[in-house]
Amino acid sequence: MREIRLFSLTEMMKIMILSYAAGLTEILSGKLKEFGLSAERIDYNKPILTQITDADVLVNGLGKVNKPIIDACPKLKLVHQVGTGVDNVDVAYCTLKSIYVANIPHINNVSVAEHTLFLMMYLAKNMKSAGEGIMKRRVFNVLGSELYGKKLTIIGLGATGIEVAKRAKAFGMYITAVTKHPESKKGGKIDNNNNHNNNKWNYFINIIQGVEALSDSLIDADYISIHTPLTDETRGLIGAKEINLMKRSAFLINVARAQIVDREGLFTSLVNKKIAGAAFDVFWEEPADPNDKLLKLDNFVLTPHLAGWTFESADTTTRIIASNINRVLHGEKPTTLVNPN
Repeated sequence: MREIRLFSLTEMMKIMILSYAAGLTEILSGKLKEFGLSAERIDYNKPILTQITDADVLVNGLGKVNKPIIDACPKLKLVHQVGTGVDNVDVAYCTLKSIYVANIPHINNVSVAEHTLFLMMYLAKNMKSAGEGIMKRRVFNVLGSELYGKKLTIIGLGATGIEVAKRAKAFGMYITAVTKHPESKKGGKIDNNNNHNNNKWNYFINIIQGVEALSDSLIDADYISIHTPLTDETRGLIGAKEINLMKRSAFLINVARAQIVDREGLFTSLVNKKIAGAAFDVFWEEPADPNDKLLKLDNFVLTPHLAGWTFESADTTTRIIASNINRVLHGEKPTTLVNPN
């Protein structure tokens, strides 16, 4: 892709935020102020295109940055995702138009991992049913379960997957991981100072397998947790066939992308009690329609894509975004560039 030209000192860079994320505008504005820059969030009660047509930078959350959006912004030089995933950005078309695309890799791994364990505990303790009892001023005879001794299958052993494994091990779970390149994550020893080398996965994970073992890893799992990016390979990875392999007492957790799971397959399986339940932090359309049939089910839990958004991750995320915007302002590439070089 062609280099982005340097701004003149007399030019004002327009930075527009397309995100609902709590505190993002305020925190990012504070970081940008250090560089003499400012940003504003779009008004979702007004047409979006008219607000961004003269934008130089789009700071994007869950919205789609596709060809119509890109073509509507002739001055656009940078699309910066608030998170890691860029599946909602047309990176190829941005590259063709000499627009940088940047993301925030490996910043919110701990936040997402903690949220994963929260969802597992929420399901284990049957909290959705217990909560209904509180609202009706009734004491429900809700029976929960422990995580200790349960089998967890982690799909995707990247930075977040390993953080989940660490925490699940502390709960005494038996952990199987399914990952694309298992050979790169096997082996490793603990030294005398209890430090782990780069091949530390075996300390936290009982079994590491390749994707060809996915079906086998689902059969006896009590919990299945998804931590893989959305790609052509992973879209629809978990469908009715895979869910039907799971135990009726199993729970499915998804904090990655909803499209990795087949929507209708999941709904049918939950209605027919093929599995005990599912908890997602992501949905097929975001924000989710409160009238969606999945949300009416007693055995489905949804949180609004907030797993990775905490005070700690927001501080680091906005610092990186502000720095990357300043680099583009001075004719440099973002440090977390996604476009092919």
